[in-house]
This record gives sequence, structure tokens and C-alpha cells, in this order.
Amino acid sequence: MRIGQGTEAGTRSRGRKFTMAAIAIGLGSSMLASSVRAQTVTACVNGKSGAVTIRSSLEKGSCPKGTQPIVLNPVAAPSPTALKLQTLTVQTINVVDTSNRLRASVGQTTDGNVLTFFDSSGHKTLTVGNNATESAVGATAWDGNKIIAGAGVPRVGWGESNPNSELSDGFGDRVYDADGNTRTGFGMSYDLVTNAIYANNADGSSEGIGTFATGFQGYYVNDATTPASRQFGGIYFDSNIGGDVNEIGLVDTNSVLRVSAAQVPANFVNSAGHSGNAFVLWDQNGLQQAAMAALDDGSLAGFDTFDPNNQLRFGAFLTPTNGMNVDTYDASGNVTGHLP
Repeated sequence: MRIGQGTEAGTRSRGRKFTMAAIAIGLGSSMLASSVRAQTVTACVNGKSGAVTIRSSLEKGSCPKGTQPIVLNPVAAPSPTALKLQTLTVQTINVVDTSNRLRASVGQTTDGNVLTFFDSSGHKTLTVGNNATESAVGATAWDGNKIIAGAGVPRVGWGESNPNSELSDGFGDRVYDADGNTRTGFGMSYDLVTNAIYANNADGSSEGIGTFATGFQGYYVNDATTPASRQFGGIYFDSNIGGDVNEIGLVDTNSVLRVSAAQVPANFVNSAGHSGNAFVLWDQNGLQQAAMAALDDGSLAGFDTFDPNNQLRFGAFLTPTNGMNVDTYDASGNVTGHLP
């Protein structure tokens, strides 16, 4: 994950970058109809090809030569010579249209144990079931057919998967481009920690919103190359101060935070002795250049500027008791001027 953070509020998450990699897509689902009543089915089976022709009845001579009559779930045998079956066990069931074109199939394929649908040209459009390694279950829509042109690759996937999946484990949905790259999706990680909606753009940039493994709750925007997120905003718990930090940050292409705004607990004090909610500008080395801040209780509000060594050199602040004050400092932090 990537996100870059850091402000006057003293955050601990600089240099990270969000990515959405916890959404699992697989193949499949299963359906159970426990109340369906078994019906009697009569048919003729070709002894060589195995082709089955359904018949409304099996009167004497109704099955052509070379075929054998069968009855599934018989109440009474419609033909004394018919083979009576309570259960039919097969490896594959194919469904064809009136032109004998394959339109659906149930069985084991390279995609897994799936129900597969085809267009009128015999091209795969949708698979539903378990994947081949039994690490994922769901539904996958394919291109390379009359619905969506392409090379016959997955374009939409929905489902759930465990940590053994070749994709990320979890629960959710993905949309792929023609090259198999994930372009957008939503979902939850297998451990139920990460929960997000995200988009990956053709130029390599990305954006998203959610709750992440770091504890951050908010949004992020990434460019194509910078290791840290270029923009982020949200809330996270900082154990060092024992409270939530509400922060927005802007990061340069060198992964350095340059602009931030943060709301912090009233008891927060950073390593430089600064406190309060703040808006901060940072230099290319990650040191403060200027900051506007105010204490939660309204006892002080002001503006500070810093030198390249992060030393306070100018401060202007307003207090209810002393009014407006302006101080200047030398490179060692000593006061050199004060107004009024």
C-alpha cells in the first residue's frame, strides 16, 4: 500500500503509498433447490455417440434403431424394455439450440468446475463456478464473443477467494482491460481489514477510497511513478498521541510532503514543542517553511516561518489576554525583536 503523510500534527505515515490489492475475484456460485419435485423424463440414447433425444413418451418402436430407451425418475415404466434410472451421472452436460449449436455446458474445464454460456458462434461469454485450484468461486464475463470483442480473456469478475488464490484473496468485484490489467473494483480483504473502492488508469495512475490495513480511513490519489501517494485525506489513529488525526496531504514527485493540514487532539505536542490544529508548508527536505496554527481552546492563533534548519525565525500570534504579538528570532532561537 502507498500513502505519504506528515504534518505539523506529527504524523507517522510519510512515504507510504496506497494500492488496492486485496480484492479477490474468482469463478463461480452454487444453487440449491431442495423443494423441486423430480419429474419423469423419457429419452432415447444413441449407443455410439451418446446423444440423448428427449421423447414425450416411449411407446414401442418410438426409439430409432441403434438407440436405447431410458427413463429418469420413473413412476411406472412406459416401455418394458426401457432402462430405468433414478440418478444420471455424467461428466458434462451440453445444451444446444434448435440448430444444434452449443449454448451452455456444465462440467469440468480448464476454467474449473463451471457452468459455461456461449454465444451463437460458440464463443464463451460467461462462466460460473469454482476455479481449477478450488481457491476461488464466483462468476467471470469474457470478451472475444458477439457481446464484447476481444481475444477471449476475462473482462469482469465477481466472487470470493482464499489466500491460496493466484489473485488477491478476499471478496469483491474487478473489471479488467483487454490486456488483463485490473482497471477498477471494490471489495474486502480475506481478513476483513481492508475495504475499498478503487480505479487504476491506463497511464499507471490510480485513486481510491476506503479503510486500509494501516488503519487509515480516507481517499488517495497516485501518479504513475511516485512511490508515495500524491494526495491523501482521511482519519487515522496515532498511538503516540492517543487519538485520531484528521489530515490532508499533498506530496511532490520525490515523495516529499509539501502541503498538509491536520486536526489533532487537544493534548497533542510534537517534537518541536508545537501544538494545535495546523496548515503547514514544507520544503524539499521535508522541513517546515511556514505554518498557521490554533489551539483547540481558542487561547492562541498564529503564523510562523522557519529557516532551512527548521529553526523558528518569525512568529505572529494573537491571544485573548495579550492581544496581537510579533516575535523575531536568530539562528539559535533567541528572541531578537518583539512587538508591541
